Amino acid sequence: MHNRFWLCSFLLWTLLITGCSSAPEVLTSAPPETLYMEGLDALKNSRFKAAVDRFQEIDQKHPFSPWATRAQINLIYAHYKKGDYEEAVSDAMRFIRLHPRHRYVSYAFYMRGLAHYQRISDSFRDQSRTREAVTAFRELITRFPQSDYAWEAKRMLKLCVNRIAEQEMVVGRFYLDREEYIAAINRFSQVVHNPEFQVTPYVEEALFSMVLATQRLGMNEESRNYASVLGHNFPNGRFYQVAVRLVQKSGDISRSELADLRRGVDEGSIFGRFFKGLAPTLLPTQTDVR
Repeated sequence: MHNRFWLCSFLLWTLLITGCSSAPEVLTSAPPETLYMEGLDALKNSRFKAAVDRFQEIDQKHPFSPWATRAQINLIYAHYKKGDYEEAVSDAMRFIRLHPRHRYVSYAFYMRGLAHYQRISDSFRDQSRTREAVTAFRELITRFPQSDYAWEAKRMLKLCVNRIAEQEMVVGRFYLDREEYIAAINRFSQVVHNPEFQVTPYVEEALFSMVLATQRLGMNEESRNYASVLGHNFPNGRFYQVAVRLVQKSGDISRSELADLRRGVDEGSIFGRFFKGLAPTLLPTQTDVR
């Protein structure tokens, strides 16, 4: 009996110890102010994942604290710097939805556009991201024309429009080289007649390409008209000299000469195709974002 008693006691004690060791760990969160300062420190030291973790913890565990709004706007920046552009867009849109009258909401609009811009493909691919960036930058300029970020948005908007016009040119060149002149004219016409594209560096080539396409189609009057417009706007350009030769029937243009003319356009617009946007910064008063 005595041995049985001790055996039962030992088994009960073993079960208790086992149960305690398998119990879930109780996690305690640091105060939101501490988490926020740790997040800022992580940002300043380029530890962006740690910053994301801190700001997300504030947002999830302390949503009604005065630090939550600060964490939400810094989360946009942290995700952007980490290269998580889709998350940065999502964070920005959420901030805009939750705080439409916040004094730094224009910053959220700017970061939304910039994150879209960073995902833009080259001009040979779909430009839906470019159009999303255009929408975001335009909305910022329209809603907050006097904000600190409106002038930056205008510059970025110009680069986006250039990229869309460049794609029209890439496709138009493809059709022109394949002697599909009607399809080529339709593309070049977009660059020539769309007011948005008329300030891009591709208008001169687009006008010349329409001179060439219409001339090869036997549309001599249209060809002369486009040459006249080209000369009026770019009288000293290399394209106009060749256009005059074409409409006067004093010679055609070789593939190598056309490639050389195009190369000059591409080299002139190279900055816009490689520019990654103005670097975003932390808000000027991070300790006073309410």
